[in-house]
Amino acid sequence: MKRTSHFTLIELLAVIGIIAILASITVGGFSYASRRADSAKTQAIMEEFTMALEAFKQDRGYYPVMKTAGDVNFQNDAWKTFMKGHSKTEKPYMQNLTPDDGDLEDAYGKALQYQCPGSHNKESFDLWSKGPDKHNGDKKDSSSEAGDGDDICNWKQN
Repeated sequence: MKRTSHFTLIELLAVIGIIAILASITVGGFSYASRRADSAKTQAIMEEFTMALEAFKQDRGYYPVMKTAGDVNFQNDAWKTFMKGHSKTEKPYMQNLTPDDGDLEDAYGKALQYQCPGSHNKESFDLWSKGPDKHNGDKKDSSSEAGDGDDICNWKQN
């Protein structure tokens, strides 16, 4: 009589456990990579906007003024001069920017925040994203301010 070998229940459970551990490590890695990609995209958007603001200042001699922090919304009166573009060429300061555009959004779908003169950058402006939690500062602490928690700020960058 011929003997056939079968997997035991313990062997099957061990293999299933190993597969589950590997799957959780992989999913965790994808989640981490996604968070890093969103942060990098937000920083790139902020850098492009900062360069556009620097070009505006070089052209006009000042940054767009917003004494209280607010959304970067190009339909707002504070941004009308910025949206006219360069004073001589009338080209927009940012590529693909039209007067119909509303908020300049970060990778998390919320408008970037802007204040000029800045409370952190006294000589220029403050620009920040509320981050993944979509709240200024740390949403757990109502006394926290912009720049705390997971916010991405131009005054924290190197």
